[in-house]
Amino acid sequence: MNKDSSHGFTPSLYELLRLLSLETIYARSNSGSRASTPRKDAHAPDKYAGGDASPRKCDCNVRDGAKSTAGDRGKTGAGVTGSRTGRICHGHKEPAALPAGATNPGLLRHIHNAARFCLPQCFEGAFVSLKQNSTDNWVLGHSLSFSSVSPGGYKVLLSYVDKDKSIKLPYFIMEAAPGGQMSTEIRVGPSQGTRATLVAQIADKEFYSFESIFDAYFNSFTASIIAVNRDFIALHCLKAITEQLSLGAEIVARGHTADVSSASGAGRWANEDHSISATLGNRGLDLCYARAIKPFLTVAALLEVGFSVKKAVATLAYEWRTEEWTVRGSADSDGLVAATLQRALGGKNSQIFCALSALLNHPNDKFRLGFGVTATIT
Repeated sequence: MNKDSSHGFTPSLYELLRLLSLETIYARSNSGSRASTPRKDAHAPDKYAGGDASPRKCDCNVRDGAKSTAGDRGKTGAGVTGSRTGRICHGHKEPAALPAGATNPGLLRHIHNAARFCLPQCFEGAFVSLKQNSTDNWVLGHSLSFSSVSPGGYKVLLSYVDKDKSIKLPYFIMEAAPGGQMSTEIRVGPSQGTRATLVAQIADKEFYSFESIFDAYFNSFTASIIAVNRDFIALHCLKAITEQLSLGAEIVARGHTADVSSASGAGRWANEDHSISATLGNRGLDLCYARAIKPFLTVAALLEVGFSVKKAVATLAYEWRTEEWTVRGSADSDGLVAATLQRALGGKNSQIFCALSALLNHPNDKFRLGFGVTATIT
């Protein structure tokens, strides 16, 4: 969720089609897609958060002051690289296509997913999106957005997923705007237990950001290498010690500012109803807890403590879902209150969806409201 109190967030078509499309809409119960919910199915939490998909936000709309998504470490700088926002642009993972046991523990940057998937992803303004599914593997999308805070306008999206393969790779997605801004992601599987991802953002006729991610899955162990421009490189590893307990570590080396390089340890304990995860390093502490109270209700608590910035932020969040709609809400110690509603219009099998977003900043007395409609044509 965008925590900038002075600027609204208008989602790119990159996000809208992934968040609100027929296949991944959060208002639907989709037990086969771990990217759309932190649950293993509609009634249980995904205690390992082992899906390939990162949390839902994708900051592919290049804007002034925007940061690389892979380098976003949350509000205070605590936690593992990319653990708070990440990207939703990755293709879905089929567990059978990975080595046995690879979903436990999953990737380190997803260690907090069970709690952070409860956070609402707010946006500002209004948008209308159209997704056109073709008979082959290509999908064409269109989006028109309006906002009084951030730039709007028309965007077009083109994506490719090999539906004939169980792992749905290679995966390609591109978003372009008339102003010359472009975002592209390519994802391939060199082998059964490896995934390679390249993400490029172009603005003003030059590369604004270039990211490369390599993930390796083994039996009960995963490792990742994340490189962003020439700014930093991160090394991740996560090992399943028991069925409930996983331990890992992260090392981040920065090219220009070695003083902010970091090392941290991570751990997670989880069962069918609870998930507790934590990361602790020289930059800060990140602690998350999630619990499934009822079949359609999950509550979460998050605490981030930044040692260098001397700041702590606590957040309470919930997710309440049914077959046709999903409500997410959160409130934090900074005075930000947020909520989103995502609903399928015309029933759970409908191909028209709407989204409502509200963000209230109590300290600044500012309010942001968003509304969007997405339709799918087959």
